[in-house]
Formats: sequence, structure tokens, C-alpha cells
Amino acid sequence: MFKPSSSLCNMRCEYCFYHSLSALRELPFRGMMSERTLSAALGKIFDYADGGPVSLSFQGGEPLLSGKDFFRAAARLIAELNVKRSPVSVGVQTNGTLIDDEWCDIFSENKWLVGLSLDGDEKANAYRVDRDGAPTFDKAYAAAKLLQERGVDFNILCVLTRPVAENIERIYDFYRRNRFRFLQFIPVLKPLKGGVEDDGMYLTGEIYGKYLRKLFDLYMRDMMRGEYTSIRQMDNFVALANFRRAEQCGMTGGCARQFVIEGDGAVYPCDFYCLDEYCLGNINDSSLEQLAAHPVAVRFVEESRNYPDKCKRCRWFCMCMGGCKRERIDLDKCAAYDEFFAYAVPHMRRMS
Repeated sequence: MFKPSSSLCNMRCEYCFYHSLSALRELPFRGMMSERTLSAALGKIFDYADGGPVSLSFQGGEPLLSGKDFFRAAARLIAELNVKRSPVSVGVQTNGTLIDDEWCDIFSENKWLVGLSLDGDEKANAYRVDRDGAPTFDKAYAAAKLLQERGVDFNILCVLTRPVAENIERIYDFYRRNRFRFLQFIPVLKPLKGGVEDDGMYLTGEIYGKYLRKLFDLYMRDMMRGEYTSIRQMDNFVALANFRRAEQCGMTGGCARQFVIEGDGAVYPCDFYCLDEYCLGNINDSSLEQLAAHPVAVRFVEESRNYPDKCKRCRWFCMCMGGCKRERIDLDKCAAYDEFFAYAVPHMRRMS
């Protein structure tokens, strides 16, 4: 995962976990990524993969602030440095406010997948504001329509706030009416070190449980109608219910080393833990083998597999897999999952 613009963003979303996270570092903004650092990172990534699959993601902050020339250079370097012909997938997660026809050309020419942040309709996007506190829905919605018009592959990332969860039928209908057929719902995170009052933004276990049941019913209804909409979490639950592996982070039974590369080349094991105490080194100075073997990286993975005793006794552990350790800090999902899986798993086992 590359953060080419570090924590720099042209928006000030009220729930932004990376804004609050980076503020805890000695250097909140770690600079814009140079082509030299990008080239060093890609070269070492392809060496590490040794011909195996490579998944690259550009996130932020807002990654498009790095500019079109940076991303054109990225496309060129991926082609030049992939000497062993690794299968490569590239994703770009963006707030969409900068997308124009030229950006669409870059995405489509390189067959990159765009993740567009859009929390549903205009009302649901109330937390997504610019630096002056003004709404950004119109720009993000216009970007979605332009991506559709230009045939760019994209999915929608929705931050699951309490208002979204409590109105999921309306939100899902908005996506459906607009033919947004690939959706991700990511639970909102409180700042890692606390210090925030709940103004109605955050989830409770009870609200989360009701949301799961309602969303699954909508997902199953459309699947039965032959109008399937991909909801990443539900797709992964179906896979687990049918004894296949999940692919979504947080649903595989433990953490992995993501190799998050900040603007100056600093490397961390996870997007949610880009803190000074989790820094593994710098990609300009170290190989991925060295970074993967760093004691912090090893401990980070091992800690994620220290499940509470209740997990070891739970009949639904094979569906929950312990969950994301960062999300567990904010939200106890156990009661919600116990009720939801009892209802949904029999249906999931009849789905392909």
C-alpha cells in the first residue's frame, strides 16, 4: 500500500482515521513520494514476489494530490520493473473530488481499479466535508457518474457510520438506483488514542446487528432476483460459510504484513497502525525480506492470533475468524454476529 501524498488531503472528513492517526506521529506529514522512492519500492516488491502475484494500492490522505505525472510514472515503472512478469493488480482509493477525463484516461489505459469514497446519498455524506466544512457530495457523485460514463472499473467504499447503518435500506436503494454494483462498508473508527465524544456517529453492537440482518436480506433478495450486487463483506461471509477462504483483511484469522509505504519511504505493517512505534524501517534502505522479519512486524502478526477464550469456544469462530483487531477496540460484535450468523448461514450455504 502506497501513501504517495502521505496524510495530505483536500478534505476534512469528520471521521477520518488517518488524520487522527498521523497526528500522533512525530511527523504527521511525511512528505510527497518521489519517483526515486517509488522506483526503489516497486523494484523491491517485484524482487520479493519473484514472479508471484502482486497487489498494489494507492491510498492517502488523498493520493491524487500527487498528480497525474506521478501516476503515469507509476504505470511506466510497474511495466519496466516487473521483469519476471508477475500478475499485477492496482487499486487507487480516492475521494473523487479531483477526477476528470484525464484521470479516467490514466485509470482505463492501465486497467486500474478505482475505489471511490461515497457514503450513500447527500444526507448520508454529511460527515464528508472539505477544508472549509462545505459538503462534497456533488463532486463525488459527479466523479462516480464520469467513471461510469468512461467505463472505468470502480467500486464504492462507504464508511459505516451510525446514520448509514440505521438507514441502510435507503442507502442501498440509492446505490442500486445509480447502478453502483460493487460496494464495501467499512465500520467507522474512533481515534486510536480516544479523546472524542460520541455525537451519534459511532456504532453500537445492537445497531451493527440490525444493520447486518437488513443488509443481508437486501443482498439475498437481489441475488434471488438475478440482480446480484457485490457487497464485499457478504461475499466473504458466503465464501466462509461454504468452506472457502475469505480474501478481505480482517476475515482471514489474523493480520498480515501489508507493507504500508508512506511518502518518505517509511514502512508500517498495517494502515491502521502507521505510528512511530510500528515503523519497520524505510524502503529506500531495506529489502522487504528484512522488513517482514523485523521484530515489530513479527509481533504484530502474532498478537492478532492471540484470540480471547470466548473466541475459542464460539460456534461461529469459523465465520468471524476473530475479526479485525483494530475494529475490536471500538466495537464488540459478538452478540451481533451470534444472532446474525444463526439467521444467515443456512441461506449462505445455499449460495454459490
